[in-house]
Amino acid sequence: MNTEHLFPYLVRDLPNPDWADLAVPVGHGLSAVVFEDHESAAGPVHTPVSPDQLRAAGLTPAEAHRLALDNLDRFAEADGRLSIQMLGAVGDPVHFLLYSDHPRASACLRLPDLYDHSRDLLKADALCAVVPQRDSLVVFPDRGPAYRDLIVGKLRQIEADAEHPLSFGLFEVTTAGVRPLGESPT
Repeated sequence: MNTEHLFPYLVRDLPNPDWADLAVPVGHGLSAVVFEDHESAAGPVHTPVSPDQLRAAGLTPAEAHRLALDNLDRFAEADGRLSIQMLGAVGDPVHFLLYSDHPRASACLRLPDLYDHSRDLLKADALCAVVPQRDSLVVFPDRGPAYRDLIVGKLRQIEADAEHPLSFGLFEVTTAGVRPLGESPT
C-alpha cells in the first residue's frame, strides 16, 4: 500500500460492515472511509483500504485517516482536476462555493482550512455546506432557514440523477470543524 495514494471518501454505506472501526462518522448517515487511489487512463480507481491492509502497513485507522486527509489537502491545493469556483458574487441573491468535477470533491468537507478558505471567499462568518453527491461540495453563507431551503431545493433538482448520491443534510462549517447543522458541539 502506497500511503501517498490514500484519500478519504465520504460514503453512505461502508464497503464492508466489519470495517466500522475504520470509518469516521461525519453526520447525516455519512462516514469518511480511507481508499487507495490508482490512476488509470479513465481516471482514478478507488479501492477501500481493509483492516488487514492497515495492519500489514503498521497503521492505525487514525493514522491512515490523518495521512489521507494530508494527501487530500495537498490535492485540493495543487491539482487542477478539482474545480473550486465561486458562483454568484458577494451581495448577489445567491452565491456559493462549489467544489466539483472530481470524485474527491465531497471529501473536501473534511479539509482543516475549509472554514477559513470559504469565509475569505464568501465574505461571511456563518457558513453551511452540503454534499449532494460524491463529486460535489457546496459551501454557502448561512442566511437563515429560507436561504438554506432555497439552496437545498435547487441542489435537489440539479443533483436528482447523480451517479453517487450522498446527502442533502446540512452541515455547519466553523473554526472548530464541521458538524451537522443544529447539532451541539461536543
